[in-house]
Amino acid sequence: MWPLLLAAALTAITQFPRDPSGTVQCGPQHVSWSGGTLRSETSEGNVVADLSQPLGPGQRVIPLWCGDLLGDGSQVLGVETFSGGAHCCFSVSVVQLDKSGTHLLDADLGNGGLGTPEQLDDSGPLQLVGTSDVFAYFDDLTFVASPFMPLVYAYDGQQYVEATRQFPDRIRTEIDQANAALPVAVERPVPPNQPAFVRYQEQESIALRLYGLHWLLGDQDAALPLIMARLSPPAADWLNANAPAAAAALSTVYQ
Repeated sequence: MWPLLLAAALTAITQFPRDPSGTVQCGPQHVSWSGGTLRSETSEGNVVADLSQPLGPGQRVIPLWCGDLLGDGSQVLGVETFSGGAHCCFSVSVVQLDKSGTHLLDADLGNGGLGTPEQLDDSGPLQLVGTSDVFAYFDDLTFVASPFMPLVYAYDGQQYVEATRQFPDRIRTEIDQANAALPVAVERPVPPNQPAFVRYQEQESIALRLYGLHWLLGDQDAALPLIMARLSPPAADWLNANAPAAAAALSTVYQ
């Protein structure tokens, strides 16, 4: 029964193409967008929700997906607003497509964003899954080396709220992936002609992500020395020195 329920939840989500304009059917309504115009209308042409906004140079409104996320027959739309510019920035809104136009989530995610909603527990409203750039340019990391962290929002009966720690199995899966990547980075030869501050950034990036994931599980103090023991000495020293700042940064995003 559970695989059938999961398949039904996923097929209820309609993905939007990444085109600058278009029209997509969302339940009994159709959503059209072009430039800063974004509207949901009935087949008779009556506007149900108008999410249009003025745009500046380089800005874009990007509808992501729609569907019955709450399981009550209503349609919910996910949309990004891109600020323009290199690497930044994305704001997301999740809105009910009815006359109320209730915003279930408004969040500034920087370089992060939302993916397709998923069912991460046994039943009920779908969860919103995405990524956080909480470690963007952390200490001396370049943007390429800045690790992204998982982000999950859950519906609390009124709106979507940050709830990443409520899904430890998802966090453990990402820990397994980072654990598999770390020895590959450690064993990779470090080119001698690279500047000193970037020589160990691959190790530092994965180690920082591992520390952050363990912070989400609440066992970061026990995990830190085990992670350091697997790193080259310069990377281990870097992680040890930056662990308090990493924990402080995480606490600004996660409950």
